[in-house]
This record gives sequence, structure tokens and C-alpha cells, in this order.
Amino acid sequence: MKYFKLGVLLIVLFFGLNFCTTTMNQSSQNKEQDPEYQYEKAVVAYRYGLKEEALKYLQRALTLSPDHAPSYNLLGLIFLEKGNLSQALGYYQKAVEINPEFPEALYGLGRVYEELGKKEKALTFYQRSYQLNPRPEVAFSLAKALYLNQRLEEALRVVEKLVSDHPSSGAYNLRGVILNHLGRYKEAVTSFQQALKLAPEDEVAAVNLGVALVNSGSPEEARAFFEKILPRLKNPELKNRVADFLRQLKK
Repeated sequence: MKYFKLGVLLIVLFFGLNFCTTTMNQSSQNKEQDPEYQYEKAVVAYRYGLKEEALKYLQRALTLSPDHAPSYNLLGLIFLEKGNLSQALGYYQKAVEINPEFPEALYGLGRVYEELGKKEKALTFYQRSYQLNPRPEVAFSLAKALYLNQRLEEALRVVEKLVSDHPSSGAYNLRGVILNHLGRYKEAVTSFQQALKLAPEDEVAAVNLGVALVNSGSPEEARAFFEKILPRLKNPELKNRVADFLRQLKK
């Protein structure tokens, strides 16, 4: 009886292993027919920088499910990064046509229209995306779009919430730019200083701080600051701009 039980146990184990293997094979085959699985493989490939590989998986996903909105969204992102704005636009539009409340695709449309120089359209899609999911990158793009459309007070409200919830050098720099255009120069100075605390190597924020110091009525402080940062600037355009500012301040 002892050996019989042992034999039965081994048989059960072997059957169990065979059953699991068969299930795994079937599961693998089923996965290959699952558009979501193909999409997930595309996402992994994209994250590893394998965009052409990602495109293959996305085409498989759409062959299996022609209305798979996330696949169209990722296609839009890939072609946006390739600089092919017309194709990116088409894919994002298809994603939104399938799912009108797809925040990532709406944000993608905003980015495409911004690249195309269509500021008002970009703003519209950033607003729609922000209403559905106010992610930090969407909030930043929305605040910038409001600023570019000369809606400064609205832009400031969005960026104030952004620096409160998700402080970053970029957000503080944008806040400073908006405050500067509103004529609130001392507040702009403080905002640029905060940007530099978070990212001391941020050359744009540094140059903006010098400009805000001039605007706030502190030209000597601005001059000393520009002289300090000029040797450290790596961006040739910013370096030339600061040199020009210094020439003007010395007159």
C-alpha cells in the first residue's frame, strides 16, 4: 500500500505537470491572439527604445482589434517623436474618435497642434486632457498654452497649483515667466530663485533670474549675477544673450 500510494502520487504529479504545460502552451497561444498582450509588448519595446519593434506589435494588435484605442495612441506618440506630425495627428485623432475621453490621446493632440504652431487648438486639447486627468506634464503644457494665448491670469492659476502639488524647476521657471509678463517682477525673481534651488544647473532659469532682477529695479545686482554665470553657461545662444545684456548694463 505504501508503494502504491507513492506510485499514485508520482502519477498525479506527472499528470499535473503535463496538464500545466498544456495549459501554458494554450495560454501562450491565446495571448498571441490578444490585442492587449500585443500592445503590452509594444509598450515594453518602446520603453527600451525599440520603436520599429513596437510598431510591429501595434500592427498585430490593430489587426486583432481595429478599434484598440491605446494602440493608436502609442502609434501617435512614436510618430510624434519621429517628427512625422501628419501621421501622429491621424493616429491620435483615431484614438480620440474611438474613445473621446482618452486623456493621453487628447494630450498627444495638444502636443501635435503645438508643434504645428496652432496655439488655440493645442490649448483646447490640453484643457480637455487636464479636465480628465490633471497629470503634472499636462498641467505644465496647459499653463504654457494659456500663457502663449495671452491668458496670463488663468495660466498663473494652473501653474500655482502645479508648483504646490508637484514642484519642479520647470514649473517654477514657467511661473516666473508668467509673473514677469504680469509686471510682478519681485515675485518673478523669487520664482526663478526657487527654480535654481531645485536645479542649480538650469541655465534658462538662471538667465531669466538676471532679467527679472533688471526688471525689478536691481540692475547692479543683475550685472553681478550675469558676470557670475557667464563663464559657466554652456548654451551658446544663452551665452551670447547674457554677454549682450552685460554690454547694455555697462552703458
